[in-house]
Amino acid sequence: MESLAVKYRPKTFDEVVEQSATKVILQQQLQSGEIKNAYLFCGGAGTGKTTCARIFANEINKGKGTPIELDAASNNSVDDVREIIEQSKTASLDSEYKVFIMDEVHALSNSAWQAMLKVLEEPPVKSIFILCTTDPQKIPKTILSRVQRYDFQMISQKEIVGRLIYVITEENEEDDGERGIGEGALEFIARQAQGHMRDALTMLDKCLAYSDNLTLQNVLNALGVADYDVMCDLLHAYSLGNAKEMVNIINDVYMSGHDLKQFIKSFTNFVLDLNKYQLGADDYLECPMNDRIREVFDKFDLDAVKLLSSLIKLQADIKWDTNPKARIEAWCMIGE
Repeated sequence: MESLAVKYRPKTFDEVVEQSATKVILQQQLQSGEIKNAYLFCGGAGTGKTTCARIFANEINKGKGTPIELDAASNNSVDDVREIIEQSKTASLDSEYKVFIMDEVHALSNSAWQAMLKVLEEPPVKSIFILCTTDPQKIPKTILSRVQRYDFQMISQKEIVGRLIYVITEENEEDDGERGIGEGALEFIARQAQGHMRDALTMLDKCLAYSDNLTLQNVLNALGVADYDVMCDLLHAYSLGNAKEMVNIINDVYMSGHDLKQFIKSFTNFVLDLNKYQLGADDYLECPMNDRIREVFDKFDLDAVKLLSSLIKLQADIKWDTNPKARIEAWCMIGE
């Protein structure tokens, strides 16, 4: 069965969420016919780099032919690049341009970059190279000076939520489904995606496989996120210095089958939200700010920064521990 991320991958620039400046410039080049020989699309995973590269390639050739794609993460040798170069020297049989899309291009070897430099200095007629990367710092300066660079921004939570609503609506219309959306559920997915649309759609897929009723609790269950009530209980027990209750909570989490390392990671993020809340940065919270969480945050009168620091240290201490429960229980007792 086709995943939502693949099924709802944009086919036109109008369907691409955000990246307005990049879309405008590329569309203007298409209209004027001033197509460049080499482009560099930079940005985080799931922000639309490869999608826009495919759309741009399709628009360049007016729907004819298909771009030649190379995953540089697994094909990064000089021989791989030389093969691309040889292909670029011959005319396309079914389209005006030969378009090459090279993903994760920062993974190319030094010798591969040297070969790539030569073809970018004297690009073959009717050949276009679109390089995509999540790590532009690794691109040689000699290459950067020969490509037109576009930086793809992280996608806002508002736009991610809007896209998720669109996808659910389309799915309901397609099969007469009744997929419901509970308060805060999609907002939580959007926060967890941290600006990556593909991650958001992947999480939505998982949540819908768990239940068509997208309540916040069902989303938390599907994504394996520890119950926020449990984290509230642990934070409250910590604020009271109640080590016994903290150990009981950790034992309950352990007995319920949750990964304790993942729980501590989630609790660390929860305490990070506490620090943001105390700073007044409510717009950047990842947790769903309900009445219970707000009450616990408001009543917390200890040093939240110190708690955050101790949890970061605890995460490091248990990273390679095959039995982290004892170390976590010790933290409950000594608080650091």
